Amino acid sequence: MSSRYKTAEIRKLLTNPKNIELVINDLYGRDATKYKTSYMVADISGGPGQSCRFDIVGQDAGRFSNWNTDGTETHGDLIDAARAVRDCTTADAIQYLGDLLATSPRLEVVDTNPTSPPKTPELARISSDTLRKLRSRLLKSTTAMDYLKAQGLDPDFLVDHFGIGLTNLQRQHHNGKQGNFITAPVLQQSGVLSKRMIKITVPGLSVNPQNEDIWCTGSPTTTWSGPSEGKRWIFVAQGVKEVWRIHQAIRGSSLEARISIISSTHSSQIPVEWNDEDFWKPWERVFLGQYSDTTGEDLANQVRRQARREFFRVEPPREIANDWATFFEADGRKRDIVDFDVLLNAAPAIGMPLPNRDSTVPLSEQEDGVYEDQRININGAYVNGKMYYPFQVRRVATVKRKRQMPDGNTRMVPEKASYYETRIVRSDGIILGMNIAPAPHGVEEEDKVIVLDDGTEVLTIPKPRDYSTWSWKNINTFVKSFETGHPSSRSTGEIMESIIAYLRQLTWLPNDTDYHLISAYVMMSYCYNAFEAIPLLLLNGEKGSGKTSLAEGIADLSFNGQILGGGSEKAFVRFIDQGRGLLVLDDLEFVGRRSNDEGGYGDINQVLKVSYSKSTGLKSVVEKNGTTRTLNFYGPKVITNISGIDAVNATRMYQISCRPMPSAVQETGSIRGRDVNASEKLRQELHSWGMSNILQADQIYRQKVATRGGRAEQIAAPLETIAEMTKNSTFVEAVQSAIRRLAYSRSDNLSAEDFLTQAVETIIERGVRNFISLSQIQAELALMPETRVLDAASAVPRDLLSLQDHTTIGRMLKTLAIRTGQPGRARLSGHAVRYYALDEEFVANVVGKAKHEDRVVEDPYEVFEPEGARQAFAFCETKTCAACPYDVVCDAALPGIRAGKRY
Repeated sequence: MSSRYKTAEIRKLLTNPKNIELVINDLYGRDATKYKTSYMVADISGGPGQSCRFDIVGQDAGRFSNWNTDGTETHGDLIDAARAVRDCTTADAIQYLGDLLATSPRLEVVDTNPTSPPKTPELARISSDTLRKLRSRLLKSTTAMDYLKAQGLDPDFLVDHFGIGLTNLQRQHHNGKQGNFITAPVLQQSGVLSKRMIKITVPGLSVNPQNEDIWCTGSPTTTWSGPSEGKRWIFVAQGVKEVWRIHQAIRGSSLEARISIISSTHSSQIPVEWNDEDFWKPWERVFLGQYSDTTGEDLANQVRRQARREFFRVEPPREIANDWATFFEADGRKRDIVDFDVLLNAAPAIGMPLPNRDSTVPLSEQEDGVYEDQRININGAYVNGKMYYPFQVRRVATVKRKRQMPDGNTRMVPEKASYYETRIVRSDGIILGMNIAPAPHGVEEEDKVIVLDDGTEVLTIPKPRDYSTWSWKNINTFVKSFETGHPSSRSTGEIMESIIAYLRQLTWLPNDTDYHLISAYVMMSYCYNAFEAIPLLLLNGEKGSGKTSLAEGIADLSFNGQILGGGSEKAFVRFIDQGRGLLVLDDLEFVGRRSNDEGGYGDINQVLKVSYSKSTGLKSVVEKNGTTRTLNFYGPKVITNISGIDAVNATRMYQISCRPMPSAVQETGSIRGRDVNASEKLRQELHSWGMSNILQADQIYRQKVATRGGRAEQIAAPLETIAEMTKNSTFVEAVQSAIRRLAYSRSDNLSAEDFLTQAVETIIERGVRNFISLSQIQAELALMPETRVLDAASAVPRDLLSLQDHTTIGRMLKTLAIRTGQPGRARLSGHAVRYYALDEEFVANVVGKAKHEDRVVEDPYEVFEPEGARQAFAFCETKTCAACPYDVVCDAALPGIRAGKRY
């Protein structure tokens, strides 16, 4: 085996559609059948059939889903496919793919670019030839491979990622030969594999080892789990095998992108760099994960003594195991990242004294000493399970002032005074004051501490007057509800129903599930600080489509909702800094432009690209006086425009399509527009709900996001969390359906065939099994605004015009192997309509795929007569208009059908 290619380089190449098709055709040849934007085979190991699908484009490009019950693997990527087809190791699969794709750079084992601080001393890198020889010996040794597998380790992963190998026997020991040790190059902070080796004894194989477990010559140094660039947390393990096992458990997850794992090359000794507090200072969190025994505690304490900062102690539950390798394998069950992430989140803080953020130690009770600077922006902050909300009240007080009396004497006279006061309400019902702490003479103003009554330090005194939307009356009611033990709001499900009802009277949307997604987004705005990443919303449509009215309604309902229309970037920055809530950017066309032309929202467009994520949303701005201020742009945002969205922002947004209201909907009078009184009442209740439920949202979200790595999954998790909190399965399915549809719409280069296939698949999931009518296809396409089937032909892109031609649709159904035989004709509500027999295999694949992905598949329609026409028309003839999913588009898509319908 030769390690000529970087795994990361190969994975990057395998996101390109041309490369994906090249690999599939080379692996499967004629067995692979192209189907829309995917290829189908019988199983991951090969064979003709349609039970295993490889996606070519979209967020799952280069990955497969395998529904073959006798198959090998259910999910994976092309590296897994190459390994299965060629019956080889992962390393050999990488070699094969690199040769096939003719990638570069070749012979690259190390990365010569050092990462940002903290830095550890750089060691000389290992040569490719040495690494290749050591790896080759390991893969040939059954005993060594079995030793690693017995400890729950994946040898192929360790070979690819950590460069492990096996020494040969040499005459270096005074008792004769020495060797057969597993070798692990010290992996440096930059990702470089070094010459310096950690050696591991293999019982029954190693000869004359220096230690019965692990050893390394020279002074102790740090070995890493991989490059640390961009990561915010660091986990200290007790030995290199612990590093391997933990990294193996979290690989491919969002946690892998946040945390570096390190250990000393000498398990029982501390590297000299760990005694420097600068080594630990840049990390947001440091977890001490040494063993849960006396030795582990001693090592953890050695680290704590030198670095003046807070640490978090994480240890395997003692009733399960005292080390991490055993923890993941104990009790006969495989523990995974979810179990590990739970322990991280529950880790107690230890180390130097810090202000207690849990309301028990005000400034007056803190001990003298040095404390870490942990100031926060208090506007909507969520810290240690509690949320803070600033507000202003007007206080009236009687004060005594010196006044001169008519007789010439001065007296202290009572007088009414009035002033505004900023206060903070906490999610546990406590109202806090805020003061500038006393400081010694000569301390600069900028160095004085602003502190809450509970000891929490804040960056600046908030100015909530212009942005706070929670009234004092309702804040007071919320506080009293805590004092009396009564609920401060209705249940999540009841509030959600009220939001949906309000949105339905506010505006008309062509996709009914969009009401559910927007409702979840509104509720998410009240606890968004508990999430690491959230989606943005784009309301897109022509003039008169109601997008601005919808945006205004969303702002009326949301957390500190504000509308910025035609304002300056300064107004945008001011709200971001002080409002910390949902912001509507009305008529913001810049996000739709592809060119680099300059415009008033250039910086805003750049901010939008990073504001979806808590980790990327920080931006420094320079004030007029030359001082630098750091702003947090992370938060919910709603954008409205006509021109659409660029590809970069598309991956961070859900696009809600707005369209002018059909006349039939207008005539019902159900759309009444904004009702400020109704929305304000809902918003006040939502404030109380958010404060009371943010901790639950945090807990559910942490479980969901622990195993998610892609951006699409990360931004979906907050909305899915809110949906789960309603405990309403119908609402959960509606939100998930909207997310799937909107994610599908973001795929590049969707053709008319793609839209038609999606429409037919949805129809089958609604209950059609044997025959399908052209009328239902037209109605389903009309529910998809992206198809433009209800627009005038002159305004429709040329590649979508085929969806407006009935004859072309029939031919496309045949080409796509969706229908069989010749079309039939029959009358539906007095109109002659074509209908088609569906291909049985196509129907079976759609139903199987939907069930595999846990989507709701409705039972087949109940029909009055068995003939094909009546089955095809069952969607209309067996339902009332009020219960029909096509009711809102019926008059526009199927003119005359409603009038001729027999109820």
